[in-house]
Amino acid sequence: MEKLRSMKFLIYIVFSLLFLSQHSNGYGSNLILQSCRDASNNDPNLSYDFCVTSLNEACKNKSQPTKLEDLVNISIQLTKSNGTKIISIISKQLQNQTQDEYVKSCLQDCFDLYNDSLSSLDDALVAFNKSKDLDTAGINVSAALDDSVTCEDQFKERKEKNETSPLTKENRVYFQLNVISLSFIQMIHQHN
Repeated sequence: MEKLRSMKFLIYIVFSLLFLSQHSNGYGSNLILQSCRDASNNDPNLSYDFCVTSLNEACKNKSQPTKLEDLVNISIQLTKSNGTKIISIISKQLQNQTQDEYVKSCLQDCFDLYNDSLSSLDDALVAFNKSKDLDTAGINVSAALDDSVTCEDQFKERKEKNETSPLTKENRVYFQLNVISLSFIQMIHQHN
């Protein structure tokens, strides 16, 4: 009987350790879950699942965030990385010689807009980290967010051909990533 109790206790310890090891980054993960839940509840433009998936992927193999300020930095860096990839995609599309001139013009505008948005995100990081200026950080993230909307909208301006943007998916992702950063900045602002 004593052996059975010892065996049950040993099994309990093993399963507990396995559970804890699987959730060793628990605080960071819980912070992501709770922050994404709060942000998505306050902003209809933000998908909870997208927020959690994006931030968990960004934190993979890195130290876990311990406070909301960490998530602001992570999300802005993630957005910058995504914007850099979009600029590369646009560059490749601009080299396509079969592109319609109107589409090329739109792509060139998008290229410029995304370059501007990366600069805005750099300014947001400086405002957030160096001067702790949440308003300026938020304004700069909003500007980056608007650039993706402007990029998408200009393809719709030529009504006679019902032009569709070749960047719709990329613009949506970039928009969502900016919404994450902006939501987190607003949450910090509300708590101050």
